[in-house]
Amino acid sequence: MNSVTDQLTEVIQSRVSALDAKDAAILLEHYADDVMLFDAVGPLRARGAGVEAARLKTWFGAYESPIRCEIRELEVVAGAEVAFAHYLYRIGGIMTDGTKVGMWLRATVGFRQVAGEWKIVHEHDSVPFDGETTTALVTLTP
Repeated sequence: MNSVTDQLTEVIQSRVSALDAKDAAILLEHYADDVMLFDAVGPLRARGAGVEAARLKTWFGAYESPIRCEIRELEVVAGAEVAFAHYLYRIGGIMTDGTKVGMWLRATVGFRQVAGEWKIVHEHDSVPFDGETTTALVTLTP
């Protein structure tokens, strides 16, 4: 049987193909109903898998192409009931208005055992910014 670390690594990696296919169901199955979200875009925080479902629908609809995702530097630390992962990921694709997207973001994901399953209870995605100009640093690479 896979270790908890291996299981959670598989959960994170499964998001790559789910994004490419714009498959919200695969992404949403890993969230707890009351997940706390700190997204790179949108409000300061949001709570709930329903909020994430609506956000995914809007996000997926903004892309003409598949949403390409690459994960690097994934680290998972797991205890008996709580775990977290952090990693860098690149999102790329072509939006419906023709804009080409290609940028690296940072993510931290918190997991908790819920009814015997590992669920995402906290997710934080961010883009670094220049403190002097407050401009997002979307051209950084790992």
